[in-house]
Amino acid sequence: MAKQMTLSQVMKELEVHGDPKVRERYVRDGAGDNVFGVLMGKIRALAGALGQNHALGLELWATGNHEARILSCMLLDPSALTEKEARKLLEPLTLSLLVDELVGRVLVKAPVAEALQGRWMDGNKELPRRAGWKLLAGRIAAGLAKDLDVKATLVRIERELPEAPHRVKEGINYCLVWIGLHLPGYRKEAIAIGERLGRWDPRPIPKGCTSSYAPEWIAAVLALRKGEKTEARKKMEAATAKKKPAPERKKGAPKKASARKRTS
Repeated sequence: MAKQMTLSQVMKELEVHGDPKVRERYVRDGAGDNVFGVLMGKIRALAGALGQNHALGLELWATGNHEARILSCMLLDPSALTEKEARKLLEPLTLSLLVDELVGRVLVKAPVAEALQGRWMDGNKELPRRAGWKLLAGRIAAGLAKDLDVKATLVRIERELPEAPHRVKEGINYCLVWIGLHLPGYRKEAIAIGERLGRWDPRPIPKGCTSSYAPEWIAAVLALRKGEKTEARKKMEAATAKKKPAPERKKGAPKKASARKRTS
């Protein structure tokens, strides 16, 4: 049974779970000053207890608090949003993480998703453009883009990605990868386009993450589906293992006997 809580009770619950070090990281990443520093696991647990609650979700969003808005994305009812309401939620955003949460958790499932997708993809604002491409990717994955002209979309991806702002590039590339993964008939073409576009993201790959280079990303997910690892993943894990320092031996602890017998 869903837990009944008021807005003030939920905000107090979030504040209690705030961590100053996590807050520092969120602020550094662009979450603004209205943030407690609550880890995602705690937010998900609270969302599970509350269940879907559209009215409370809207109240949480209106606070402007970072964690409250993440939680809001887990409570909102996609079917209850009009196109105007959805635009009001997303278009003022300045943080790509919140854009992705709102799109992936709510708007992809909304009846107005296709209309929003077209408006945002054809617009000139950076984060709404990102949202439009992410919406299309999500609808492809969910089998909701049945009337999509995939060939024309692939042409558009190759044309628009090189000159797009970085955060839009990420959305376009995400869509390319999702076409390659969820539309097998276009996989080779998606990989070929990825190869022609090249490694457009010069940033180092964070430890434990997959390359944003579309051919490698597609290969990594396909390998994971088979329970395998790509060569790139094996090399990355080997390099990480080499960097790990050997565990320190406690003072006074006896040395372990060698497995190899000493020859005289």
